[in-house]
Amino acid sequence: MQPFKVKITLASPLFMDSEYPIHLDALLAYASVQEMERAGEDDCWAKTDQHMSDFLARTDGKDWVWKTSKLIVAASSDIMLSNQIRKSDPEMYFKDLYTEDTPDGVWVSGFLKNGNVRGIDPETFGIKTASGQQRGYQWLTASRWVRDITAYGVGDIDAIEYYLTQHIKYIGKVGRNGYGRVASIDVSSHDREDDWRLRVLPLDEPGKAGFSYATVQACIRPPYWRKTDRVMSKELIA
Repeated sequence: MQPFKVKITLASPLFMDSEYPIHLDALLAYASVQEMERAGEDDCWAKTDQHMSDFLARTDGKDWVWKTSKLIVAASSDIMLSNQIRKSDPEMYFKDLYTEDTPDGVWVSGFLKNGNVRGIDPETFGIKTASGQQRGYQWLTASRWVRDITAYGVGDIDAIEYYLTQHIKYIGKVGRNGYGRVASIDVSSHDREDDWRLRVLPLDEPGKAGFSYATVQACIRPPYWRKTDRVMSKELIA
């Protein structure tokens, strides 16, 4: 395994939805799951650590992390705001409502204390278009054009390139609407082995020299969305 650099260019603006960083190992974990599912394996998320250890280096100890940096975004435009709406559609919601007569429904009106689905009273039940889960609403989405996205790590360059180019087609959220569409991914050798430290790190793991970190409570390895895995750690200050 050797130090590498990843450079990603996008064909559409990047969706800006959070102050939390995106880490390269998160993309590789997703790609690994896709690869295992393609091979017909089950319970793939539980196997990601073992799978990724074949091509990606990691630190030692209980609070270990993959040797990959966060994604470093070089913006090329100011933040752009786009107006979006979600229309409330009671007719469609009624068709998708779970009842004894429609057991394939995907949503319910609520649950009783015993866990059973609350029954529907056709005389009083209705869908509120101004409040609740099925309401209609308006919001502004933030996005920006980026010149490129860079990340660093230590691992098998050929394998890293394969997983990224085969499975990563969008960066960030709302790819279904065209945001963050990947135009190209280039993986090359790199001459600074410690650049992977530009990421969230365990408190006892040295940061990269010359950079500052803030103490936070965060996940230090995938899946980063699992809040119960958060530990005291340190985050790179941009």
